[in-house]
Amino acid sequence: MKYLKYIFLIIFSLVWLVGLSPSLSAKIGEWKLIKDSYRFGDLYRLSNLPQFKDPAKECPKQIFVEKIPGKKKIHLYIVGDSFTEKERVGKEDFAVDEYQYVHWDNILHLKTDTSEINILLMECVERHFREKMTSPIHNLIPDSATFVLKGPEPSFMHKLDKAFASDGTEGRLDAAFFQNDMLLKLKEMKAAFTYHFFHRVNKEVTLVNNDRNLVYYMDTDTPKITSSFTDLREGELDTMMTNLAQSNTLARQLGFDHVILSVIPNKVSVLMPEYGRYNNLISRVYNHPKITLPYIDVLSDFRRMKDKAYLKGDSHWTCQAQDIWLHKANRLILEVSHKK
Repeated sequence: MKYLKYIFLIIFSLVWLVGLSPSLSAKIGEWKLIKDSYRFGDLYRLSNLPQFKDPAKECPKQIFVEKIPGKKKIHLYIVGDSFTEKERVGKEDFAVDEYQYVHWDNILHLKTDTSEINILLMECVERHFREKMTSPIHNLIPDSATFVLKGPEPSFMHKLDKAFASDGTEGRLDAAFFQNDMLLKLKEMKAAFTYHFFHRVNKEVTLVNNDRNLVYYMDTDTPKITSSFTDLREGELDTMMTNLAQSNTLARQLGFDHVILSVIPNKVSVLMPEYGRYNNLISRVYNHPKITLPYIDVLSDFRRMKDKAYLKGDSHWTCQAQDIWLHKANRLILEVSHKK
């Protein structure tokens, strides 16, 4: 009995530590001690609806070898989000000689080489674009070398609040202990029962197109500016365009020769823009008379692809849609590089 108490104490302590510590939870994931909770898609992870279970597949690399003969080398810098993270795209996907990526949440210290053609690509998913453009770009800092730093270190009290936050703790515990195949099957059964008998799903996802497609609730059922259906007033649009122009000016001062914009459509903007009153954010930005940047527009391409543009159980694009974006990105990179 004595040893049993110690065993339970150790198990409880482990569970407590994993739930409390984001860093420990991340380390366990790095050590491959638990299965990737996103392996069937981020939307499946939230909903556990079996009809949207879609095993993750690695897209084949589209090695783009076309370069400009006799021209300077091209150095591409991307400030982006999850669509351009290293798990999805990398240097070999672009017609460039040098490549650097930084997430919007982190800070890039950089020293541009004036002997090269320096291009900045600002990539952002539609749901977060309005948030990013409340001010000019601010995570690029001139320095004597190029390197990425994490965002500003939060205060101790902020870390403590985050550690004890119920949502974060629940997510860490779920990832650590409830993502094995057997428990996932039980979670699927519960989700299927709730859906079929009560037509209810997890509040963080939305079913659209007569329940054929699954999208993120932040794109649909929220009054926040992440939604494709939250009103976008002309005054806010003008402010965004001003901040884009200022971002272009700041980038030029840092040594960039060209700045390219890419707003990736929300999944619902492609699959069901009639879900509500679509605010047409992307087209209004790209067609604004004060636009000063070349841009990568894939909204119409994705709408022609319909549900082949996005993964079944995920909010990200399919390999085919990614290839379309990469092709357009590379064409634009080569086009602006000719102007140097």
